[in-house]
Amino acid sequence: MKNTINNVIYAVASVAITSSPAFAHAGHDHNHWSSQFMHGLFYLSLAAVGAACVFAGYKTYSRKQSSSK
Repeated sequence: MKNTINNVIYAVASVAITSSPAFAHAGHDHNHWSSQFMHGLFYLSLAAVGAACVFAGYKTYSRKQSSSK
């Protein structure tokens, strides 16, 4: 049951992230002076979330490895 719920969450998140309104929307101005800064913050936040996920996965994996010894 838990695996099914996780799969549904991943599917919904994937669709939400890859939908076209997420990439281009009204007011998305690349000519504004703050555009590069804001895009940099966005990509930095994506990297931070990715690093947190990798770290959490590593901690879970290492806990399972140490408990099975």
